[in-house]
This record gives sequence, C-alpha cells and structure tokens, in this order.
Amino acid sequence: MDKIERVNVWYDQAGNYLDVTWISKAGNFLAETENDRVNVLVDDSGNLSGFKIYGITHLNDGDIVDVALSPVTVKGGAS
Repeated sequence: MDKIERVNVWYDQAGNYLDVTWISKAGNFLAETENDRVNVLVDDSGNLSGFKIYGITHLNDGDIVDVALSPVTVKGGAS
C-alpha cells in the first residue's frame, strides 16, 4: 500500500454522504461493502484509497457505522 501522507474528509450535503480519501489516483472506483451505508474507493488491484458513508443525516446520536476496510477482490478490473 502507498504511504498515507494526507487524509481528505468532506461532507456532501446535496448527496448526504461523508467522503474520506487518502490516495487520489486515476481509475479509482467504488465497491460495495457488507454495510449498505458504506462503499470503499479502490484501484484496479483492489487497494483501498478511501470510503464513502451515505445517509449521514439519518444517523441517530450514538449510531455506529461499522465496516471492515480491507483490500477488495477485483473481478476483471474496473468496469
């Protein structure tokens, strides 16, 4: 994995999601996780470079969004 030197976090009010990235590369794409609220941003080798949490305004005080952030198996590369 590339060395993480900076983390970029922003909230998209119109889309109602929180976006967190630490590596910005051409060709990154979103992949699903076991949690419907979370997608991970990966490259064509399955290396993680960020994630998005959807429905932020629908979370209640104390809600936990739990998901394993691990490399993704990419079948046939990004499409």
